[in-house]
This record gives sequence, structure tokens and C-alpha cells, in this order.
Amino acid sequence: MTMIHLGQGRTVGALTVFPIWQDRTSTGARRYTTGGADLVLGESPDGPAVGQLHVDNRGQLPALVLDGQLFEGGWQHRMATRSAMVAAGGSAPIDVACVEQRRWGGASGQTTRGRRASTYVRNGFDTGQQHEVWRRVEQHGLASPSGSLVSRLDVLDTQADLVLERTRPLPGQTGVLVGIGGHPISLEVFDHPQTLVEQLPQIVRAASLDAYGRPALPTPGRRARRMVARLERARFDLEPDVGQTARLGRARTEALDVMSLRYRHRVVHLRATNHRHPILQEA
Repeated sequence: MTMIHLGQGRTVGALTVFPIWQDRTSTGARRYTTGGADLVLGESPDGPAVGQLHVDNRGQLPALVLDGQLFEGGWQHRMATRSAMVAAGGSAPIDVACVEQRRWGGASGQTTRGRRASTYVRNGFDTGQQHEVWRRVEQHGLASPSGSLVSRLDVLDTQADLVLERTRPLPGQTGVLVGIGGHPISLEVFDHPQTLVEQLPQIVRAASLDAYGRPALPTPGRRARRMVARLERARFDLEPDVGQTARLGRARTEALDVMSLRYRHRVVHLRATNHRHPILQEA
């Protein structure tokens, strides 16, 4: 993992967003996409299953699917439970969890606007699998007839837009650390500045849902730096190399859950969650 450099945080309400730079950053043309325009998403060819979707990449570049990315429609809305790279012209199953408890039926096709699940909901899958995800979607408290996380994200678009006005990506920036109510909760880093530009609105919208109703306290820089220091000491276990397009690595420390995705010898996506944050401790 390259050295991470943390900038000064900007606070809006309960949210503080710190910019991140790295020692080694891709500056040339990016060799993958993050948009869903070339992806054909649907239920499994063997029949609908809560925990899996099928994706075809019709594009000429590999497509990055991000941990926590939301897929809408189909028999129910889902979120990806791990990052993955789908080869150009290839197809793959995607591991998912349901984020819409009270619907099971509809069309077979899914779409993605690139939106992301909140850290609170995403962490629920790691700690309690599907039923904990449903419980946490309900705990967000904003009404939805079908128990949908997607509907709850829609409610807070105005708040997210206010945060985004004050946290626009800076030149060379490749990541962010997010604090809520005075404590860091999550960190995401990408290999290319363009990926951050595309993903920052989705990260902020998801974080706004976590911050809803939380005390309007800034997260101190010293706490953010402590999270980065812990991350740099993490040691990853890589999944076996069986010819997949990209390899997933995971680490767990006394305070962090960490996931990384390696593609062509580079970490294209790294996500760290502070499982000591009060939001997650109270869950």
C-alpha cells in the first residue's frame, strides 16, 4: 500500500470530509470504467437468488463494481458485498445483499446509478449477514413502503448537495476520509483521480444518511490521522489467485475492517471502516 497523505477536513453539520492523496497515483488514461452504461445486470441465470446477481460487460474496458454499490430494480434492490472487476466483454456473478425487504418480484433486469450503501448498512452484512442488513435499513428511520434503502437515500439529496459544494475534489486527490459526529467512520481510496471525481457524490450521499440526526460536531484531524496510521499497519490476506480479473484482500485490526481490490498490480479500490465508531458500536 502506498503512503497516504491527509488534508484539512471540511465540516458541514455532523459530517467532516478529509481529502486524501497518495505517493503513487495513476495520471495517464484509466484502464477501466466505473459507469454502468456498458453493464447488463440481471437475476442469476439459474433463477432469482437474494445473494447473487449476474452481470455482462458489453464494453471495451473492464468495469469496476464497488463494494456497497447499489443495483436497483429486478426482484428487489441489492448492494454489492465486495468490489470486483468484470473483464471487457466478459460476464460474472456478483455477490450482493438485499436492501429492500418487503418486495420479491418484478422484472429480471437491474440498473445502477452508481449509488452506494451507507457504512452503517454495509457493515451490517459483515457482522450479521442479510437479516442484519434489513434491520439496519429500517433503523435509518426514513419511511419507505417496501423497506428500501434507495428510497431513504432520495430523501437527503439536498443535504448531500450542500456538503458536495464544500468538498469538491482537489487536483491529484484520490480519496476521502469521512467523520461523523466527531469520529472518523470510513475511508476510501482509489488509484486514479478520475475515479474519485465520479465516486465522491455517491460517498457523500451515503454518508449523509449515516449522519442524519447525529450531533453537529467536527471530527478532529488528530482522530483522522490516527485512523490512517492504523490502516498503514494493516496486513492483508489475499484471496487465492485462480485467474480472476482482480484479487480481493482483507484485513481486520483492533479498530478497522479493511478491503482492497488489486488489478494489474495496483490497488484500484481500498475501503476501511472504523468499527469502533459510536454508530456501529450502538448497532
